[in-house]
Amino acid sequence: MRRRDYRIFAADFETTVYEGQDHTEVWAAALVEINTEDVFVTNSISDFFSLIFDLMKTSNLKLYFHNLKFDGSFILDYFIRVLRFHQAYYLTDPMDPYSAVWHKDKHMQNGDFKYLISDMGQWYMMQLKLHGHVLQIVDSFKLMPFSLSSIGKSFETKHRKTSIEYTGYRRAGGVITDQERDYIANDVLVLKEALETMFAEGHDKLTIGACCLQEFKSLTGFYDFGEMYPDMKKWKLDKETYGAPDADAYIRKAYRGGWCYLARGKENRVFKNGITLDVNSLYPSVMVSDDPSHVYPYGDPVFWSGDYIPDQARKKGRYFYIRVRTRFEIKPGMLPTLQIKNMSWYARNEYLETSAIRVGGVEYERATIGDRVIDSRPTVTLTCTDWQLLQEHYYLFDTEILDGCWFFAKPGVFDCYIDKYRKIKMESKGARRTLAKLYLNNLYGKLATGDNSSYKIAYEKEDGSLGFYTISESGKKVVYIPAGAAVTAYARKFTIDAAQANYYGPDKPGFIYADTDSIHCDLPVEKIKGVKLDDVNFLCWKHEASWKRGLFLRQKTYIEETEDGANVTACGMGVRCKELISNCINGTDPQPRNEAEQEFCEHFTKLEDFRIGLKVPSNLKQKRIPGGVVLMEDEFCIR
Repeated sequence: MRRRDYRIFAADFETTVYEGQDHTEVWAAALVEINTEDVFVTNSISDFFSLIFDLMKTSNLKLYFHNLKFDGSFILDYFIRVLRFHQAYYLTDPMDPYSAVWHKDKHMQNGDFKYLISDMGQWYMMQLKLHGHVLQIVDSFKLMPFSLSSIGKSFETKHRKTSIEYTGYRRAGGVITDQERDYIANDVLVLKEALETMFAEGHDKLTIGACCLQEFKSLTGFYDFGEMYPDMKKWKLDKETYGAPDADAYIRKAYRGGWCYLARGKENRVFKNGITLDVNSLYPSVMVSDDPSHVYPYGDPVFWSGDYIPDQARKKGRYFYIRVRTRFEIKPGMLPTLQIKNMSWYARNEYLETSAIRVGGVEYERATIGDRVIDSRPTVTLTCTDWQLLQEHYYLFDTEILDGCWFFAKPGVFDCYIDKYRKIKMESKGARRTLAKLYLNNLYGKLATGDNSSYKIAYEKEDGSLGFYTISESGKKVVYIPAGAAVTAYARKFTIDAAQANYYGPDKPGFIYADTDSIHCDLPVEKIKGVKLDDVNFLCWKHEASWKRGLFLRQKTYIEETEDGANVTACGMGVRCKELISNCINGTDPQPRNEAEQEFCEHFTKLEDFRIGLKVPSNLKQKRIPGGVVLMEDEFCIR
């Protein structure tokens, strides 16, 4: 099928924000075509789309918004509630709204539109047919996952993001001041310049992950890629025997994220004179053959069933996955490495020191939960890398290997790709260096793409806002989970080994906290063991920061005081909340904007006030109301 030609634009909305609002609207919208400097600014969403629809009389258009989840909410509301465009889906069962299926492009009529919003609320694309042409609206953040401010600096664009006061009474059809006009025009010009750089390098897929995979396929050879990385969904299994219907589902149970761990006994304590070390490009580091022990699976699996690991699986040039049932206890002085997320009697985010079941604060080898008798010998699926860690860090009891599969494996399968972008990163500055970093860090995740393709469909609620319901679907094409799972396993081991080498117990200086590619220790740099320090090279650690005092509450919630001020990390906490905390600790003028901030600043005066239960005002939270969405200020509570 012939690829469509599009006129491509960068676009942006500014929307109303004022106290007590019960609806929202676009008060300014900007549009600029790629490879031009001509910015069009309108003062309503209706005028914006009048311009778009007029252009569609002669051309297909593609609009890039940077954060489609926000701007797209206004578009979706406008299409459904105002223009009454038809959502291009049909029901396979007329009595079941959850049987909705989107029409193929060729079946769309003028006035039909559809969109791709995942079951997790990720907005990817919207598409409208009108005047016999197509409008595609896509999220540039999926292609360049940085703020516009960061994009301007990283890509060294001629234009840079500026700022205005967002709050205040404005309305659609009102007057746009010169300052406001310059602000929104600047936003689309920054985005336009960055997109031009991406397109000049041939990076025009919907997401950066898709761009990476396309590049890897081209470097590998498309035929060779298909031979090396066959579809694991096609390897059907007896679910009664292997606990999974196919090889993809079996191996996917061994796919885990980064190691994020706060050492037991070091929670909620103030540490002094610490350092933070970061790995230089962790995932790319373990993907190349710099360490030849990092071998990667390819081709088809060989499955076995029974309480053994075949000699073939243990040979050099092999990589295997096993399903094992065992009891375990952490060895003295060792850090835990295992999470179990699919069993309700184990906390999802806890790295376990024992397989014993905890009920009412008491640990049991066997416990009755509801009408079930639970044996504390869980079944887990592991990569051979994680199996090695499990044996090193835990005592294992009553262990039974249920089954597994092995692959031929070799180092260097990613070298042609990683070495290309490593060289560009090391030798370049500005946009090319930023692009290289994107390509280095986003291939591994695409390799692990699963088949979940569930999506959301919008409907109009009684209050005039939009609601969504989820259509479950699992038809997306997978890539190659054996390689994706191996990459993350090697990365976890690299971080865990560094942390373990510097851990001396809960009451002694040493390792405190890790998050995927960083470790935090209250040790001087010269006393760090088991790591190679270098600011640039792969498989090395950079001395990222020194801090005077640090306080760690839990995973992804901590604060460190440096010479330049306090750095606050708290998952879900907004920028303004972090500014308040940092300013209070630094002793700088917090400049509270309201009574809630004033009261907070009076009571939060020192590092030790950062604790579980702390409530911080002015955290922006998205709320859907008629017209679109609005960011409303709410409390953030550390829980």
